[in-house]
Amino acid sequence: MAGLGKEYVIGKGKLYFDQFAPGSLTGSGEQYFGNTPELSTSSDQETLEHYDADEGLNVKDESVTIEDNMTGAFVTDNISRENLALWFGGERSTLVQVAATGLSDTFVAVKKGRWFQLGAGALTPSGVRNVENVVVNVLTGGTGTPTVVVAADNLDFDLEGGRVYVELDSPAIADGDTIEVTYDVQNSERDVTVGKGMEVRGSLRFLSRNPIGSQTDYFWPYVKITANGDLNMKGDEWQQIPFSFEILKKNATTERVYIDNRKRG
Repeated sequence: MAGLGKEYVIGKGKLYFDQFAPGSLTGSGEQYFGNTPELSTSSDQETLEHYDADEGLNVKDESVTIEDNMTGAFVTDNISRENLALWFGGERSTLVQVAATGLSDTFVAVKKGRWFQLGAGALTPSGVRNVENVVVNVLTGGTGTPTVVVAADNLDFDLEGGRVYVELDSPAIADGDTIEVTYDVQNSERDVTVGKGMEVRGSLRFLSRNPIGSQTDYFWPYVKITANGDLNMKGDEWQQIPFSFEILKKNATTERVYIDNRKRG
């Protein structure tokens, strides 16, 4: 008598996502998430049960599944711009900063020991970068004739970040003063991700690379991906981005999951 076959598996593989354009079910090609130390799926079914109560003990004589939820979760330690955009439900863009001279910002009722960001506005909420030729004028009490402030003992600059610091023991600037800052900016570009809380939908594909066991690939034609848990920005371990996903029904002719077993060659 032949024994039952045994299939032991150590799961490994690569995860890919094809994001749909907003308001459509059309993707633009699968992107590799990068290393994913964790990937799991789960199923939760709700049933409607019927009991025969004509006599004696109530006896269950029917059970019908009325709801079937399939979900999943994964973690990636590939802290790419694309993955961050997915986690924040946002969009990536390239912010081009054109060189300019004689730009100016005014900060009212400043406090010593504080940093002030230059160039923050509607088009550049996080400010400008790569500044030079910074000149600071102070209006004592917010009024009067502007007086140029000597940097030594009064100011510090983060030119790359476009920031000005008023020294805590500055003799030339007092709490409540107004400072006017003029500066130039250099040509530069930076990658900006804007978190918008947008819904992220697409298809998900897992290609197994198991060191032990047969190779089983999974394809979910339609999923909704959301952030799941904490994004630790500081610590002594590798950063990880946690996601969860809902497995949805794309249309009447497409099932929710397709599982392909690749025979050993």
